[in-house]
Amino acid sequence: MIDLSHYSVVDGHCHPFLPERERGELDQLLNLSTIPIPRLHSENIILYRKVMMELARVLGCPLRLDEILRRRREEYARPAEYIGRLFEEAKIDTLLLDTGYPRPPIPLEEFRRLVRCRVRCIYRLEPLISRLFQSAPPFDELLERYEEALESAVRDKGHVGFKSVIAYGFGLRIQRVEEGSAREAYERLRDEGVLTLPLRRKSPRAVRDEKTLRNYLVCRGIEKSIDLDVPFQIHTGIGDSPYIDLREANPLHLFDVIRDEELGKAKIVLVHAGYPYVEEAGFLANNYPNVYIDLSEMIPFIGPGMREKILQLLYMSPTTKILYGSDGYNIPEIFWISAIWGKQALSEALQELVESGAIDEDYAYKAGRLILWENAVRLYKLPPVGL
Repeated sequence: MIDLSHYSVVDGHCHPFLPERERGELDQLLNLSTIPIPRLHSENIILYRKVMMELARVLGCPLRLDEILRRRREEYARPAEYIGRLFEEAKIDTLLLDTGYPRPPIPLEEFRRLVRCRVRCIYRLEPLISRLFQSAPPFDELLERYEEALESAVRDKGHVGFKSVIAYGFGLRIQRVEEGSAREAYERLRDEGVLTLPLRRKSPRAVRDEKTLRNYLVCRGIEKSIDLDVPFQIHTGIGDSPYIDLREANPLHLFDVIRDEELGKAKIVLVHAGYPYVEEAGFLANNYPNVYIDLSEMIPFIGPGMREKILQLLYMSPTTKILYGSDGYNIPEIFWISAIWGKQALSEALQELVESGAIDEDYAYKAGRLILWENAVRLYKLPPVGL
């Protein structure tokens, strides 16, 4: 049987956390909703049951929820030791952090001391855009400050890529916008004093203007990623409910960006594999040299469905374009269970391909290495993992 459990991982998309920032019970932190889920349901999500079962094994205690949670509290009182134990078992070598969540930001040096593994950062566009909207400079100054910040993030601060979550609020129907149209949209929003208002409080015209402006800024960000030769991650598919309209997060909506003569030179990473639009993401990775797929959030949040969806990606996507990730946040267990269970699901998917005669065992292990760390090392120009 193919067994990738001993392989190290580069977690290509995740977020920093601190124990003192943990809010709520563990069952509420293992789903993607910001709406409180009744315990009757939250404790019967398969991901939660799997985490509890694996924690009972690691902590050496009976498989009783109250006892597991009590032991976790005791162990987490020494956070660096507890996190180190989990991360070592999962063989987590490197984290690529989207520092745009949570807010306020987590102090990175404090987080590094906590996790004791290699950490690199991805620069999210939207917090920068929000800061610029708050100061509301003239349009030319806004553009200058925007591009200077992006360039400094890579050249001065060592970020290894950019990220946009424009799918939240505005969807993925991104099209090129002429500078004049973006300028007019910005000036109307600025003159009306609505730049920083929540979308629900903006008029329909103001929402359209902001979409025009954000489309323009995201495209400028993609162009800057080309100039700086760093990947551009973009949120696709599932996200926090009820804030995302999943219908507008289908990666196929990025078609105009992907096939654009200039923007198509960017290395676009479809974060979350577009789930549930996984086959659509696989099609794009198959057909366009600049498209890559990140497995985070699909791993671990669809639980036993991971194997099937990984197989769907492998039907079309080059194995050189699929990257492991967890979307870990808030608690260390998401990072850990993602690597443990994700490697198992990938092993099972590759085993099925071996048994069907599609690939041989040697290539299955090569594909495992590619997906779990080699592709990320190549794409983000990282040091080799410590095997």
